[in-house]
Amino acid sequence: MPFIVPIEEAIANFPQFTFVQALTPSEQKAAFHVRAEDGNDYCLKIISPKYELDRLKREILALQRLSHPHVVQLIEYTYSSGPQGEKHYMIEQFIPGHDLSEILAREKLSINEVLRLFIPLFDGLASLYSIGIVHRDLKPSNIRVSSDLQPTIIDFGLARHLNMPDLTLTEQGARIGTPAYFAPEQFTGTKHDIDHRTDLYAGGLLLYEALTGAHPYLMPGMRFEELMEAAISSFNYQENPAFQELPSNLRLLVSKLLSKERSRRPISGETVSKLLVQVIGGL
Repeated sequence: MPFIVPIEEAIANFPQFTFVQALTPSEQKAAFHVRAEDGNDYCLKIISPKYELDRLKREILALQRLSHPHVVQLIEYTYSSGPQGEKHYMIEQFIPGHDLSEILAREKLSINEVLRLFIPLFDGLASLYSIGIVHRDLKPSNIRVSSDLQPTIIDFGLARHLNMPDLTLTEQGARIGTPAYFAPEQFTGTKHDIDHRTDLYAGGLLLYEALTGAHPYLMPGMRFEELMEAAISSFNYQENPAFQELPSNLRLLVSKLLSKERSRRPISGETVSKLLVQVIGGL
């Protein structure tokens, strides 16, 4: 169930803002588009009391360490104490546009448009790796896309801090994230098998979906076990006619991103971006 906060309650707690509209809430956060007195727009998030504080801590620290034009910016984190306990709030950069899931459901992008979108997206992933952060839940609804196809990566609640193991509290064998966008190692390995190449695999799934109009193996009603089998076996995505129509160098790059073995994937998001630039130059 989504976490709902009446807008009147939010206004009472944040009188310094003009409330433009309520945004779509998640199970963990209510969200509002707000405007400050200086005219700047922000996204105010009110955290559900059911949201794990350890997960919130990971998300806050990840956003505080990140500074990249294609990663959401945390403006302020605050909390208050009262008779009903602590309340936690995040004020983030407001990103106009739509989720990638909405974009893909609404229209088929051209190859040129897809590459224009994914070049900066992989640059954003490179910025995560540069400071030892793995997103672990890269999926269409966690990519905001502006009207000029500029992407922004959001929602770092499941981020893994490679250099700060104490902040990665997932138990061995526990699986977190969205199974349809899991890399094979998220199904079969431990948290120590998760690194930046896990995000590159998810990026490859998104790229394939944007280019062909379909997820490489996801079918309606698939159970977790079926998703796992599809991800860790050799699903035959290359037979998709829409995939076969792509330029050969683009097909090769997507195939590398979707390699079952991490060692066969590209070494970084920066490498992927550079290769996509080469592809777009040859169109």
